[in-house]
Amino acid sequence: MGTLKKESNDNLIKIKDEIDLDINNIKMFLSSEVEGCAEAELDLTIKNFFKKSIDVMFVFDRSGSCAGTEIDMIRGFNSFIKHEKEKKNNDFITVSLFNQENKIVYDRASTNKISEFEYQVYGNTALYDSVCEGLMRLQENHDDTEVIVVIMTDGEDNSSYKYDVNMTKELISSLKNQGWHFIFLGAMDYAKKYASLLGIDKKYAEIYSPEAVYMNFKAIEKVVDDVHDRGKVSEDWAESVIDARYQIEGRKDSHVKRLGR
Repeated sequence: MGTLKKESNDNLIKIKDEIDLDINNIKMFLSSEVEGCAEAELDLTIKNFFKKSIDVMFVFDRSGSCAGTEIDMIRGFNSFIKHEKEKKNNDFITVSLFNQENKIVYDRASTNKISEFEYQVYGNTALYDSVCEGLMRLQENHDDTEVIVVIMTDGEDNSSYKYDVNMTKELISSLKNQGWHFIFLGAMDYAKKYASLLGIDKKYAEIYSPEAVYMNFKAIEKVVDDVHDRGKVSEDWAESVIDARYQIEGRKDSHVKRLGR
């Protein structure tokens, strides 16, 4: 028994030495590739080398009531992809657009393969069908990665016929228990309550202004960075969304007061 234990310890030491050697070799290789760079830059390069991929799934409402947000949606999504590339996040991006129908625009696409994003609005809101179909598809296809699901809508479901709110909540709750992260952004004053009905924690739900859709994507950039760096979403993830909404509401209040209403 003592011999076996000694051999086991020797094997563990050997494995550790091999890992340390691999890391040192990587450092030597990277330092030769970026000769003259600062120590901090080299550490960042090594961190990026070992960075794990994350699945980021967007479920975007494109019903007729979203009219007027098209430019901000496109600009915000493109900014998010640019941020992903700058951070060297080799993440998989899924984009699902829904009205009364569901359309998969990108299916676990690498950020390097995402170019144009088209967003046209019309029709009704089959939120439950889109969310459930998308989640089950990703559940079947994703690797052993962290998963972030972002749902963005300006109203509640009004045309799903395959799934209902209870079925949606059951599926989301099951995936949360597997470690999936869910973010809900709603352009209605009851967004947090509605997110809760879907099984999403209120602290991961926020009300956004349709006039500041772009800032939603700044919040998601922070969410993805948080999960990469810390493995969880920080409590202040929605700060940019909240600040933008307050600024817009403040301007409207000031305008009303100036008009004497």
